[in-house]
Amino acid sequence: MSLPRAFTKEYIAQASLKEEQLYTSFLESGEPYRSINQPNAHQSARKGYSVDAHDGDRLETPGLDLEDQTLYYNTQGEAQSYWSDFDLPKPTQAIRQLREDLRRWGYCLIDEALSAAQLERMQKRLAEQAEAERLAGIASWMGTPVVPGDDIPNTQFLHALINKGQQFIQCVEHDPQGVQAGLVMEQLLNEVIGPNFLMSSFIGIITRGLNIPQALHQDQGTAPFQDPVAPYTCNTMYIMDDMGVENGGTLVVPGSHRLLSVRSGEPVTESLPPAINVTAKAGTVMMFEGRLLHGTGVNRTDRPRTALVMNSVKPFMRQQELHMMSARSDILTNASDKLLYRLGARPTGLGGIEGAWNGDYLVNQRLMLERGDYKPVGELSPNMDLELLSAPFSYRFSDAGMKQRDYQPETLPEVREQTESLSQEWQRPRGPRFPNKA
Repeated sequence: MSLPRAFTKEYIAQASLKEEQLYTSFLESGEPYRSINQPNAHQSARKGYSVDAHDGDRLETPGLDLEDQTLYYNTQGEAQSYWSDFDLPKPTQAIRQLREDLRRWGYCLIDEALSAAQLERMQKRLAEQAEAERLAGIASWMGTPVVPGDDIPNTQFLHALINKGQQFIQCVEHDPQGVQAGLVMEQLLNEVIGPNFLMSSFIGIITRGLNIPQALHQDQGTAPFQDPVAPYTCNTMYIMDDMGVENGGTLVVPGSHRLLSVRSGEPVTESLPPAINVTAKAGTVMMFEGRLLHGTGVNRTDRPRTALVMNSVKPFMRQQELHMMSARSDILTNASDKLLYRLGARPTGLGGIEGAWNGDYLVNQRLMLERGDYKPVGELSPNMDLELLSAPFSYRFSDAGMKQRDYQPETLPEVREQTESLSQEWQRPRGPRFPNKA
């Protein structure tokens, strides 16, 4: 096949010089990370804190230096002095104060978000799960750089927590039976990223002693896109162990959600304030929005520090965890309407399967995939055999297929006869279309 010259690879390359391209410079700017990750750009990290140099070359992961107060993860020198006169967030149960802390500083601390019994139950379940995954040889080691000389990171992740205990499902649903501050947390999430948010991921993070700290980053994670008005992701962190400077409480740069989101694609030209370690008791929940600069601190003790982090996103965004693949089938079949929506199992315009995307449930499709009898609609022809036209395509079992089945205007009588008795294995739960509406 001979292509017109204007459609050839060579011509396109000649007519696509960098200065002619639409938004390539913006998309490749790497800002704000490129500028804040270069040495000398950050007040409390004058030697740099990322494995990515300003010129794009890879730097070797450095070892720890727990004495040099110019390094961003050592927060007791100039960082402590810098913030000493500021009224930074403190644990509270007052929603108006929590709201103001989120607005001003980018994070807030919910005091006793877990009752003593809820905390104890969650700690026990996490400890058992983490140990079992290590003994089974399926522990996930990630999230922080590898300690020089080791083969893998010494930070353990527990993925897909909804499969690993009923209380974690209650957290996703913000059920006070599992987390007593659930309704406050849900209200704040509704305000920060909108009432129809999805749960992107829910993981446990166990930081062992003398880990290499995590580079400071935004969980919004879509540089160079920054919006000064509001975030489009928000995190909920369940603090399982008392945290602070000694065991590497989460590093944050208070107020950085505003400093880094002034204009998309623009470099940061002034030094940022130093990072601090969050200090809070076990049972506290920290909520922080997606634009806040943060990272895992250095655990200087010989005791692991555990936290759970749930990331929530706007419904048009791709979720970090593909829950429709990772969730156990019994979790899906017994889930509430709210849980199914939060997992993305009830898409409202995005994330559908073969056109089942406008509020349709996807549980039946997942169950068919698991059994190995999912049959997508492929190439069809009006002259095909009746057996092929009446095949049990999985679309027939979708919500959309079932709703429209009896109203299809041109269905062959023989096909209608063979398919009219088909029924869905799984039936939708009773409940509202969206989780925020009664």
